[in-house]
Amino acid sequence: MKSIFLVLMFVPLLSFAQTYRYIGIEDGLSNRRIFDIQKDSKGYMWFLTNEGMDRYDGREIKHYKLLGKSKNIHLGWLYKEDQGDLWVIGKKGCVFHYDTLRDQFRMVYQLSDVSDDVTCGYMDHNQNIWLCTQDSIRLYNIKNACKYSLLNVMDANIQMVEQVDSCHFFIAAERGIRYVELENDELKVIPIEALYDITSQVNELYYHSESQKLFVGTFGEGVFAFDMCTRRITHSSMDLSDVNITGICPLNEAELLVGTEGMGLHKLDVNTCVTQPYLIADYESNNGMNGNNINDIYVDEEKRIWLANYFEGITIVDNRYKNYDWIKHSIGNHQSLVNDQVHAVIEDSEGDLWFGTSNGISLYNRQTQRWHSFLSSVDHHLKDKNHVFVTLCEVSPGVIWAGGYTSGIYKINKRTLSVEYFSPFLLTPMNMQPDKYIRGMIKDSNGHIWSGGFYNLKCFDIKDNSVRLYPGVNSITAIAEKDSNFMWIGTATGLYLLDRNTGSYQYVVLPVEVNYVNALYQSDGGLLYVGTNGSGVLVYDSHSKTFEHYYTDNCALVSNNIYAILPEIDGSIIMSTEDGITSFQIEDKTFHNRTSEQGLLSACFNPSSGTLCKNGGFVLGSTDGAIEFPEKLKFPTYVYNKMILSDFQISYQPVYPGDEGSPLEKDINETKVLKLDYDQNTFSLILSSINYDFPSNVLFSWKLDGFYNEWSRPGNANLIRYTNLNPGKYTLHIRAVSKEEQQLVFEERELKIIIARPFWLSFWAILGYVIFVLSVFIVIYRILNLKKQKKISDEKTRFFINTAHDIRTPLTLIKAPLEELFEKETFSDRGKKRMRVALRNVDVLLRLTTNLINFERTDVYSSELFVAQYDLSAYLQDICDIFRSYAAFKHLDFTCDCNVEEGLKVWFDKEKMDSILKNLLSNAMKYTPEYGAVGVSVQETKDTWKLEVKDTGIGIASKEHNKLFKMHFRGVNAINSKITGSGIGLMLARKLIRLHGGKIEVKSVELQGTTVRIVFPKSKEQFHKFTEVAPNLEIKDVQIEAAGLLQTEKNPETAANNALPRILIVEDNDELRTYLIDSLSDIYHIRACCDGKEAQAVVKEYWPNLVVSDIMMPEMRGDELCMTIKSDMETSHIPVLLLTALGDEQNILEALQVGADDYITKPFNLKILRARIANLLANRVLLREKFASLGMDAEISKESAEANRLNVLDLKFISGVRKNVEDNLDNPDFTVDSLCSLQNMSRSSFYNKLKALTGQAPADYIRLIRLNRAAELLKEGGKSISEVAEMTGFCDGKYFREVFKKHFKVSPSKYGKEEPPRVDTE
Repeated sequence: MKSIFLVLMFVPLLSFAQTYRYIGIEDGLSNRRIFDIQKDSKGYMWFLTNEGMDRYDGREIKHYKLLGKSKNIHLGWLYKEDQGDLWVIGKKGCVFHYDTLRDQFRMVYQLSDVSDDVTCGYMDHNQNIWLCTQDSIRLYNIKNACKYSLLNVMDANIQMVEQVDSCHFFIAAERGIRYVELENDELKVIPIEALYDITSQVNELYYHSESQKLFVGTFGEGVFAFDMCTRRITHSSMDLSDVNITGICPLNEAELLVGTEGMGLHKLDVNTCVTQPYLIADYESNNGMNGNNINDIYVDEEKRIWLANYFEGITIVDNRYKNYDWIKHSIGNHQSLVNDQVHAVIEDSEGDLWFGTSNGISLYNRQTQRWHSFLSSVDHHLKDKNHVFVTLCEVSPGVIWAGGYTSGIYKINKRTLSVEYFSPFLLTPMNMQPDKYIRGMIKDSNGHIWSGGFYNLKCFDIKDNSVRLYPGVNSITAIAEKDSNFMWIGTATGLYLLDRNTGSYQYVVLPVEVNYVNALYQSDGGLLYVGTNGSGVLVYDSHSKTFEHYYTDNCALVSNNIYAILPEIDGSIIMSTEDGITSFQIEDKTFHNRTSEQGLLSACFNPSSGTLCKNGGFVLGSTDGAIEFPEKLKFPTYVYNKMILSDFQISYQPVYPGDEGSPLEKDINETKVLKLDYDQNTFSLILSSINYDFPSNVLFSWKLDGFYNEWSRPGNANLIRYTNLNPGKYTLHIRAVSKEEQQLVFEERELKIIIARPFWLSFWAILGYVIFVLSVFIVIYRILNLKKQKKISDEKTRFFINTAHDIRTPLTLIKAPLEELFEKETFSDRGKKRMRVALRNVDVLLRLTTNLINFERTDVYSSELFVAQYDLSAYLQDICDIFRSYAAFKHLDFTCDCNVEEGLKVWFDKEKMDSILKNLLSNAMKYTPEYGAVGVSVQETKDTWKLEVKDTGIGIASKEHNKLFKMHFRGVNAINSKITGSGIGLMLARKLIRLHGGKIEVKSVELQGTTVRIVFPKSKEQFHKFTEVAPNLEIKDVQIEAAGLLQTEKNPETAANNALPRILIVEDNDELRTYLIDSLSDIYHIRACCDGKEAQAVVKEYWPNLVVSDIMMPEMRGDELCMTIKSDMETSHIPVLLLTALGDEQNILEALQVGADDYITKPFNLKILRARIANLLANRVLLREKFASLGMDAEISKESAEANRLNVLDLKFISGVRKNVEDNLDNPDFTVDSLCSLQNMSRSSFYNKLKALTGQAPADYIRLIRLNRAAELLKEGGKSISEVAEMTGFCDGKYFREVFKKHFKVSPSKYGKEEPPRVDTE
């Protein structure tokens, strides 16, 4: 072994490079141990591992799990039947079949006794699977699933079975081989004496049918060949003792491959049985077999050898490609490349190779096959120097210049093996500093040496020993000669053309974003090839000044980083990249690549590192050594394999033929028309083309006619997915194109796709939708039309109501003066009669406006009833009494007959019933001429009561009866009679009658009269929606107002004797405001405002005792003004009286809720208004007296405050003042200012507020609280007068006695000993 090692030490490390490729777990292999290799009929490679089955298509590996009834199935053998189906046999008796339609392995058979281990699994050509156990052989026929057992004739564990013909087999046990015949389900041994001589353990059998020889692989004795013709046994020539033979496979008709466990792969001659090593692992090289443990061998149609190589995985060997030499550094071996980072390669005039590396320079002598290194770290005197060299140039035979990261140039003499440092200043008197980072160095046709680096460009004339500097560019990366007058200069920032005579540069604009130039090549045809760093290849025609740009997206260029461009040879130009090499075919302008896919183990090359050799070969420097390719290198010709469609999915779930709801009747790859349901409109499939030489060369492109008619961009993506396609017919076109020649279409397929329409998109469904939409449109149109009509009706109603509101104000100005005149002035009898007529008509107008205003009241006309029990007879009489005066005025015969049981009580909503009867009676009297008759009668039945209103009026024409209950209907004769009316009474009456569960019937004859009959239920159970309330038995509003007038009005003379109270009147109507001022100014001090906004500012200036305000005003409404006054602490005590035309209960309640103290509706009686004002002012006087009396033991409750119309803020104010004073009683320095500060009020605001509430100044009120507390303390006794005075804040005892006696009419000493006199608060 030592001698072998010494020999290897001195052998030049030029490794012979087989085209090896490796597949390991990092590539997707499920396990490193491969038991068997097969290729199916589609071309997929299958690997049987401990983890299951792996399928390989050249690009990726798909893993399949094989599951049996037990977890431990221990897979052992993989077979392919004649039709191409795959079968897997497990060591526990499981048999699996690959279902191509469902793309899965399915267990079809298992031994009944799983405890029996299968020692051998075999599939013969009769389609029988052999399951050999220790005691028996179980045969399973894969076609008819028949099973039968055979006796184990070996009396030992069967290891191998090999078929000779349809009924004869060789069976090998642990020791020995037998020749048997299978006939009538029985094995018979045919004795062959020669076979008994083989006693070794047999591991492999292979029958070569052409030579009729059985080859036996053993453990320890190599390979035997048994000739069936001569019955003789021949032993292999090579000693394979102590080696296990793991596989025998035919390589060709005359040779077999023999796999071993530990000695690699051997080749055996079928005829001579001569064996020799074929593929043996060379652990001293990185470019050889990666292991000698061969488990299985498979040779495909292209003569690729697939090896199951434990522990590495799969090794693929292909000898179709020409070999290359991989030149690498060997650690500790000086007879090798000095470093693997090769930056520069040249061939000198003698054919020897020079390598510039990151650790010096290596020289390889081809004749002597010896290596020599220069300027490396091995040289101790250069140990601390920079050893990176990136450019080499032979300036003369045997003299090499080297440049790199060092300063200057090194000159190497090949003859003497000496090194000399060379600097430009040695050749010129000029101060020319040496350059650094020299990237480009060439010798031109004149023998001049051009050197470019980081700083500048120089030209050396060796003959004259002179140097010329060409300033103007820097960061030079490449140099090329254009002709005798011009040089191409590539830099990190672009391309320049140098005129060597004038020294001027011309910048050539490159049509790319990245201008970094890596390599330049000037062809004989005048074209310049520019290799860039990231922008591909540019071909520049200097005559036409045009570019042709090649990059990965528009051609088969393997990378956009072009590192070296070699001179043209045989019509092609070789280029190195960071991902392999590429050959540019000049004639057809195509690229052909050689990468790691074709076994190029070192595929990442270095910039400007490459040379074309004299023999036609070339050498390229890479990041992992250098690679020398032989002359006339042929790139592999791509052979396209047919496209395969697989892995069909719907909604991201796999779908197989035969599945429930599956649209597939056969495999998707064989489907021509794909019919999908409407909910199967999201689908995908995968494209593949099996290729093991150049799998990335096929690109896929597709388009879907009916969806998007443009072809997708060709690419490596192989997943086609469409989502949410609309129902319809589509055609999916798929192309497989060449990456190297994208205009070359390998194959085009089409798949018709039909997506069914859902039932809701069928013709009849669409017709139904159209009808439905039209119906909806018509309904919407009707609704919009009705809304429009309702809007018009509402606008009319609002107009009536607003007009009624506006009428109430002038009615006030009519009624109030008339009443005042009628009361104070003297009229004749005729004048009194006329005055009463005027007042009566004012009341009629008032009633009409009230009806209009009540028209929109939700409580009257809402769908909810508020019912109570009422005496029907009494209620009807009250209603009739309202209309008797009007009937007498028109001389009508008005009768009211109540023919019901006395005391009969019925249920109804009084508000709504009032509206019903008043509307009916009003219409009857209005349209009955003078001296006519109107009658009201009521009758009862068992469950109902009936009301009849009959008149002898103008009646209604029969043709108009169908319009009686429509909005705003009025008869033609009613309109012609010039009797006013709104036309809404009957419509509303019918609505309210229906709410009560009643029915209305109208009979009318024109010029004869009208009869209205109504039927109501007696009980409340007939009502649909109601709320039971207490009966409303209140007296009329007029009576209430009269009572208030009698009780509260004061004598004006008395008021005049006192200081006139201040009243602020807020009214937007000028006439009414003037009338109020004139009517109230004799007893009050009046100030007036025209709107609420103005009044808001006047309140704190005028400080009125009362505010009288209209509600409906511009700028600010009266209720808003009231809320503002009542929510302000400074003004909350001021009472507010509201005037408005809105007189219903809801409006009154809303006004009181915002804080109003009283409410009067228009038109009003002036006496009532004066009485209400007097009452409010009198209540304020009583309230002041109560506050001023200071009943300290009696707290003012919230209930009492509400009863006295006291605002909550006023209560809070008074309580706060009293509390602050009481908390500071013993503080003699507690002043009015202190109290204002505690109340957070100004002194003036506080004064006005307290004065208005108590009638006292702040100082007097504080003193009053202190005196009352002092009186309580004196009453309790136990304290002296001085102590009491001090406790109540009187620092002067004399002053205390004086004020105490003045207030209580008795001295402090006598107070409490006798009954205290009454105290006057004023």
